[in-house]
Amino acid sequence: MSARFIAFFSACALLLSGCTSMSESQCQVADWQRVGYADGAAGIGESRLAEYVTDCGKIGIAPNAVAYRRGWDEGIANFCRPANGWREGVQGHAGKEIVCRGQPGHDRFARNLQAGLQVYRINEQLRDNHQEINRLQARLDNSATSETERAWIRNALSQLDLEQHRLRSQLYQQRLLAP
Repeated sequence: MSARFIAFFSACALLLSGCTSMSESQCQVADWQRVGYADGAAGIGESRLAEYVTDCGKIGIAPNAVAYRRGWDEGIANFCRPANGWREGVQGHAGKEIVCRGQPGHDRFARNLQAGLQVYRINEQLRDNHQEINRLQARLDNSATSETERAWIRNALSQLDLEQHRLRSQLYQQRLLAP
């Protein structure tokens, strides 16, 4: 394998790990169109180029902004698809909609992102309710609890059970919207 090939995949791995800087060797061998494509395809805003300018500028290397933008335009077009909007929403990444503004397919991406975010929120509520059920069940199991309190806890558990059922039904309906 060539050093350039290894450096490119190292740069991609670095970008995917969430690190926003490039090492000196990555700056020296970067294929800026591929870096731009990788950023766009990952839904990273084109403002990332400014970070590369800063990082690589420290060692006297100026990223090729035209090549980066050409790659980013192609990558973001691949990112701003309905299925990616759904996936980002289900993962709770509400801020991804902004990178697709002005892109072809933005409306469908945004609709699917919102539908996916609803799934995310429902899952969060299901988890919160489950924790509360466990907490209340532990209180109910405590023999020092008064009968009045035990009746209140049973009622609260019943209400939470109904809420869980409603949320699971809503989740099922929401998942039908997946692209």
